[in-house]
Amino acid sequence: MKKAYTIMWHLCLYAMLALNVCSCTQDESFSFRGASGISFERASYRLAMGSLPYSVADTVIRIPLTAVGSASTSPRSYRLKVIDTVTTAKVGAHFQPFNTERILPAGATSDTLRINILRRNLNEDSLYVLTVGISEKTELPPIIAELSKMQLVFDNRLDMPIWWPELAYWLGEYDKKKYQKFIEWNGSPVTQKEMNERKYEYLRIFKKVKAYFEAHPQEGVNFPDVHWEV
Repeated sequence: MKKAYTIMWHLCLYAMLALNVCSCTQDESFSFRGASGISFERASYRLAMGSLPYSVADTVIRIPLTAVGSASTSPRSYRLKVIDTVTTAKVGAHFQPFNTERILPAGATSDTLRINILRRNLNEDSLYVLTVGISEKTELPPIIAELSKMQLVFDNRLDMPIWWPELAYWLGEYDKKKYQKFIEWNGSPVTQKEMNERKYEYLRIFKKVKAYFEAHPQEGVNFPDVHWEV
């Protein structure tokens, strides 16, 4: 009986030690600043828009922020700022301006920053970075150092699929607009295996893509003037 009691005591001790280690790890994972403030929920986001349908001219990404500390019975203000030294995206060209002077309503514990990315203005090969920080001198300052700023990386890149040269007689040179319009009508990109199995079905979709761009010459997308047997 004494031996069983000793074993149980040691098990309880190990459990308490393990709980204490987990608690320390959680507490020390962030550096807190003050008793009340606000922080981003994540420090970074990645947005790849290349495979979205061609009809999607812009995209809104929602960035959540969370207030830390006691809820307030009155509205509280905080301020955001674009950190130019680590931002390559241009306001008005690559993303729409957003409200940096922000109000957290009474009783609210979260807010959402909506950033509208202007997809049609993005270069094919460029990678864009937008870094937003929380201003220190407000009612709700940044409370967690590691989450006091957020970096959004986005692009509109869509690499040429490996099967494209097989259809180059009909499709011509690769242009991501052709493929994006195809994705819009097909519903998804296409793998090599799918192309092998359904080539002529996909060619019929590309024939519609050709007709679309012929009807919209301002888009600057050209197809070869050849016979289509589909």
